Amino acid sequence: MSKKKKRKIFQKNEPPKQRRVSKKEIEEATYKDVDLLKKFISDRGKIRPTQITGITRQEQLKIARLVKIARELALLPYVSTSNYKAPYNRR
Repeated sequence: MSKKKKRKIFQKNEPPKQRRVSKKEIEEATYKDVDLLKKFISDRGKIRPTQITGITRQEQLKIARLVKIARELALLPYVSTSNYKAPYNRR
């Protein structure tokens, strides 16, 4: 007697996120498109995940590669220069 395990099927209860940019824009994107790449970077300078941006994994990998190249060439900052941190002074 062999027992067959039933596979659990997980269904998403929420609809997929709306895309911030079209597929065509991502396909034609280069590291020089700083305005496009800024849409995928958070206020702290991190690359946003696919759950937030609503793009596919392949597109996310391409965007991440382009962001890294743009950072190397100093087109994008590694860390944001926002004022969310208060200055920390040691004595």
